[in-house]
Amino acid sequence: MYQLKQLPEDFIVIERPAVKIEVQGKYLYFWMKKRGKNTIDAVKELAKALRIREKDIGFAGSKDKHAVTEQLISLIGVKKEIVEELVVKQVVLEFYSYGTKPISLGDLQGNEFEIVVRNLTKEKIEEITAVENYFDEQRFSENNVSIGRHLLKKEFAKAVSLIDDLKVKKYVEQKPTDYVGALKVLPVRLLRMYVNAYQSYLWNKTVALYLRKKGRALKTVSYSEGELLFVSNIEQFKDLKIPLIGFGHEDADDEEIQNIIDEIMKEENLSYADFVIKQIPELTLEGELRKVIVPVHDLEIGRKVNDELNHGKKKVKVNFTLPKGSYATMVVKRIVC
Repeated sequence: MYQLKQLPEDFIVIERPAVKIEVQGKYLYFWMKKRGKNTIDAVKELAKALRIREKDIGFAGSKDKHAVTEQLISLIGVKKEIVEELVVKQVVLEFYSYGTKPISLGDLQGNEFEIVVRNLTKEKIEEITAVENYFDEQRFSENNVSIGRHLLKKEFAKAVSLIDDLKVKKYVEQKPTDYVGALKVLPVRLLRMYVNAYQSYLWNKTVALYLRKKGRALKTVSYSEGELLFVSNIEQFKDLKIPLIGFGHEDADDEEIQNIIDEIMKEENLSYADFVIKQIPELTLEGELRKVIVPVHDLEIGRKVNDELNHGKKKVKVNFTLPKGSYATMVVKRIVC
């Protein structure tokens, strides 16, 4: 079985930003280059070191821990010179420009990837121009889906019990029954991540079931939340969009897709009203459409060479670009045969 991310340098991600730069502005834009830590943890460390709030640091997308990544962040409430002198382990900040707005989730065009696939034997690496747009493991972590499900069902005590955060634990020790208060200790964008993870799980399941009905199966790949189906007639679905389930969800145009969604919601004992969380209104998420197939641009596949970390095995380097919100690991799942 092939392996990814044996070294952080095996997985390099460079963001393509979509922000307007200015000669002056109250926001500072910095390139954040990091290794071996995810974006949220890096932001926590920066906020602590700079003595500013975590929400005063904006970013366009959450990048994985097991990688070397470059992404643009925005800062407010701190001087440029102080940031430039800052020393944080495995994080390098480089001034980019000023701006008049904070960088928010989604403020990017896409991402460039340079990935080393290791531990290869007889596997083939296939050329592709498109890939199924499933969410992958980085979205889910160990308990994200379960926490998101509990939040929607207003089972706040169960959600808190699965969250491994010192501040949350201390709050519960002081106020044993105030689970909503304990959740509010966390940044809103982290809480939203849990609900997003559950939405993503539902979307993956919908897509896999629909492609099983309508597509020509190429292969099935297992992941932590079930199975993903890849199809050989991928071009047939290039214009298809399937909704992420949420509040204000409208029925899908395709009756079969809507039937699948209805069946999944029945299995999950879920209603659209569940996506309204009055106790924490910021977590109320609307439904939105997501493309089932996305293009893979500028794919370059290197030649196989000896893998120095895995005796007797081969490795190969692949480079490509994806639109924002799409997962490079899905490309690897598709091209390695």
